[in-house]
Amino acid sequence: MKNEKVATIEDRIPKLKQQRKQKANRRMIFYISFFFILILIIVYFQSPLSNVKTIEIKGNQLIPEDRILSQLDFSTDTSYWSVDPVHVESQVRKIVQVKSVEVDKVLPNKVIITVTEYDKVAFLENDGKYLPLLQNGEPMPQVSKDTVPSNAPILVKWEDEDAIKLMAEELTKLSESVRLRISELHHTPLENDSQHITLYMNDGYEVQSRIPNFAEYMQYYPSIVDKLDGNLDGVIYMSKSPRFEAFDTGEEEGEEQTENEG
Repeated sequence: MKNEKVATIEDRIPKLKQQRKQKANRRMIFYISFFFILILIIVYFQSPLSNVKTIEIKGNQLIPEDRILSQLDFSTDTSYWSVDPVHVESQVRKIVQVKSVEVDKVLPNKVIITVTEYDKVAFLENDGKYLPLLQNGEPMPQVSKDTVPSNAPILVKWEDEDAIKLMAEELTKLSESVRLRISELHHTPLENDSQHITLYMNDGYEVQSRIPNFAEYMQYYPSIVDKLDGNLDGVIYMSKSPRFEAFDTGEEEGEEQTENEG
């Protein structure tokens, strides 16, 4: 019995040595692998491999891509990991035409900038040039007269910046269907009303109104026009109590003179 026990222990010793050796080898492999991974990480961060490879701009229609890129303080020479989305968003929001912006980082080295622009609500006429006017009252760079679309009202004789911003705000509230019916919108202040405006509509009518509550007043314009005689020209006063006044025609004036002479 004693010999059997001794033999059994002696048989197990080589196995124990082998297991210890395997554990030591695995431990060495782990440390060597960890070391090489650490070296690779250091090399990656110190090399162009970690730089931003692609900057993608999405959602811009009015703002040139170059304008957005020029606002950034990083480029394809910048480390991908040093790009802070919150900081990038604050940079792009400085562009007056930008309503909101979202920045996403996509591994391994792509940055996506998605912008939402303010809508264009009109054109601002300035010495024969036309500046697209945005919802926030800020004008875009000028365009030639040939590029002015027929589906946007033109603001004529507007010099007060505060009045322009208020008008842009009201046009933003106005439904698109009514806004498209406006051809020109003139700032025509009166002695007792600096907010007075005159509109020339695509259907031939002239409209007198005011900047404050303009969108609220003008929402009734289609229903008022539908009740008018299409052959009768005149002025529509859009206010709390809208009314229509027909123009006096030369023919009517001639008839009145004949009657007076008789």
